[in-house]
Amino acid sequence: MDFLTMAIRYLGRAERTASQVQHYVQEKGASRVQGHAVVRELQRRGYLDDQAYATRWAEARLSRRPMGRERLKLELLRRGFEDTVAERALCSAYRSVSEQELACQALEGRTTRMRPLQWVRFLRQRGFDDDTIQQVTQVDLETGLDEL
Repeated sequence: MDFLTMAIRYLGRAERTASQVQHYVQEKGASRVQGHAVVRELQRRGYLDDQAYATRWAEARLSRRPMGRERLKLELLRRGFEDTVAERALCSAYRSVSEQELACQALEGRTTRMRPLQWVRFLRQRGFDDDTIQQVTQVDLETGLDEL
């Protein structure tokens, strides 16, 4: 079986980044040059598009699990997307929703069983910045930080 066919089968199981595909075919015995050629061919055929994949993944991730921009960027980078691809995906994902709205969604159903300072900790874990947290929770982070 040739490396291009292997890569197409690999993509058939799940969407992948260009770096994941290149790594996969190299693990199967392709040289670095052959791996790069396979990736270019897949891109030419429209089977591989990191930007479209990153944007779809970021938007889906936000709808399932509201989080701040920094956290989502880290998740994109961990998935193997380049920084510029991740940044463009973030712009697209946050175009139609504000971080304040997402923070409110993240807190939905939690406010009755958590204290305000626990809200702050929870939102920080979700990657929201201090300005957003303060706007959403109305907790004064300057005086309330000692209690965290």
